Amino acid sequence: MPLSPSFAGVILAAGASTRMGRDKALLPWHSGTFLSAAIRALQASTELVIVVAGANAANLEPIVDAEAAFMAKC
Repeated sequence: MPLSPSFAGVILAAGASTRMGRDKALLPWHSGTFLSAAIRALQASTELVIVVAGANAANLEPIVDAEAAFMAKC
């Protein structure tokens, strides 16, 4: 399927995950993290993936950079 240049994938990852006790985006998932898997899934059909982060931005940034996505901090 060709990539769609007019759509962006957005991952909302700014939550505190207080009930879980740790950041859900950093949970191990197959050969990486849940966040890295989500980024790759969206990259299969869009040219731009944006991860929205909050206080956890410093922890997510290495994964976002490694997967060639973009980060928006709120």
